[in-house]
Amino acid sequence: MPMVTRRKKLRRSGRPGADPGVVSEAVGHLLKGYAERGVFRGFSAGQRRGGATTYRMVWHHGRQFRFVLDTTAGLVSFPTLLPEVPSRSPMQRELKAFLGAFETDDVPVHRRIDPAKGQLRITRRAGGLTVGLLVKNGEFEYCTRRLVHLAQEVFLVFLPDGPYYEYRVEKLGLDPNVAWA
Repeated sequence: MPMVTRRKKLRRSGRPGADPGVVSEAVGHLLKGYAERGVFRGFSAGQRRGGATTYRMVWHHGRQFRFVLDTTAGLVSFPTLLPEVPSRSPMQRELKAFLGAFETDDVPVHRRIDPAKGQLRITRRAGGLTVGLLVKNGEFEYCTRRLVHLAQEVFLVFLPDGPYYEYRVEKLGLDPNVAWA
């Protein structure tokens, strides 16, 4: 029986019906690559329970984030990406509109969510907003990349460009003595 190389495993992991362990390994490798390139300041490999694997990373504002890969539900998500966002608040509506634009022709193709591969999900959970992508056609790696990029957009564009300075200081721990915007 021929040995399956890591490269082949990664290629096969995005196909429907792929082994959850192979998908988890491929997504973990992808996230670890972000940490090695300095996107995340810390990263811990996933804890697997059933079809769900949770990874942890230190990222924006020195906060710890969870990234959940759920192969059973076909979902990748950042639970409580934004904590303590009031229900039906202008911020919640504006975030949905901002991220929803990534599913339209309003953004360039290379930044857009391919509707054949994933669908945006924004939900309220534990008082905060969870951002995720419903994975289509087994495209877990694609959705992982897109979701990390969407989260970057939230922290580098949406929050600084909007009227959210106080939110960033009070809820995210932004140091007002080193922040200029």
